[in-house]
Amino acid sequence: MQLLLLCTKSGTAVVCLTSVCSKLCTMNSTTSCRSRPAHCLPAPTPRRWQALGCVLALAAPGWAGAQATGPVPDIQACVQQLVIQSEYRSASVTDLYARCERQRSSDAVRTDTSSITDDPGSSAVVVPATDLTRFFRPYKDNYIVFGRARTADGSPPFSGEQLDTKFELGLTFNLFQEITNLTFMSPLAFGYSQRSWWDISEDSQPFAEHNYNPEVFWRFDQPSRPLAGKFPFIDIIGIEHQSNGLPGAGSRSWDRAYVQREFDLLPSLSVDVKLWNVLGAEDTNSDIKDYLGSGEVTFKFSPNDRTQLRLKLLKGDAVEKYSYQLDISYRRPWVNSAFFISYYEGYGEALISYNQKTRSLRAGLYFPLEVLSR
Repeated sequence: MQLLLLCTKSGTAVVCLTSVCSKLCTMNSTTSCRSRPAHCLPAPTPRRWQALGCVLALAAPGWAGAQATGPVPDIQACVQQLVIQSEYRSASVTDLYARCERQRSSDAVRTDTSSITDDPGSSAVVVPATDLTRFFRPYKDNYIVFGRARTADGSPPFSGEQLDTKFELGLTFNLFQEITNLTFMSPLAFGYSQRSWWDISEDSQPFAEHNYNPEVFWRFDQPSRPLAGKFPFIDIIGIEHQSNGLPGAGSRSWDRAYVQREFDLLPSLSVDVKLWNVLGAEDTNSDIKDYLGSGEVTFKFSPNDRTQLRLKLLKGDAVEKYSYQLDISYRRPWVNSAFFISYYEGYGEALISYNQKTRSLRAGLYFPLEVLSR
């Protein structure tokens, strides 16, 4: 690979990334370029950028020799695109090549993972590679809804007796995904999600409850990765902690080890099964398994590309009826969110009232966080 850079006082500099056998492309103010390769790109016309280009080319003499075999076409095209962009005027050719190599590696990693999706509730959200999404991706649910809650025994609910706001945020992070020598660790991920209830109907508008849910998990749905894809009936295996962060009698927390698997029953219908074993629980909620059981099943139905219905079911060991949550989301192209309605009935919507049967109806917006992919 040769880097051909002409710098003349009267002509226009031309940057060519061509093979050794490519002809020299010469262009000045009075003559046209003869035998000019189609992928020769005119460099910025001001003379100071021509001079800077010559200096940068001389500053990286080893680059052409190190790439004697020639980069793959996508890297070559990437460098050609970057070299004419104003934000990379001060970058050397070596820096541009390294940036394109990192971008190609990141794209390859995401090609190996699940397909792009922004379905509400999906725990396998993958978005296109950017500087931000190399670190964080949307995870679980991200929404804000407004509504009311009621208890089965008629007592005041912990939040939403008149009107409250409930929101949830979730992100996941792959610690070793961009480290070449540790690619075998790329299925290891950390996730964090949080649900909060904001009692906006009260005078002081206090936050009534927060449920914090950090976790670490290993993905087995990446067949091209070592140590992944060897368990056909498991997508994820992990350990999670959930608590409300309160001290004393109001404290609620439990730790679980879990396995998770999603099955596609029809093109528009899937079922997600999550089973867990309780590793430990706070003394104030030591009987939480009696109300929330040892697993949950989620059905997702998408009749079209704008609408999704989701039904989540779970049953405690000591209660007769199932707890369930029904969500309906509807997307429109003119807004970067989905209209969202959520109905909950049963136990465990919030940790603070895990043993109190409640029902709630709320509506608002679901956020697929597509801004992260821009």
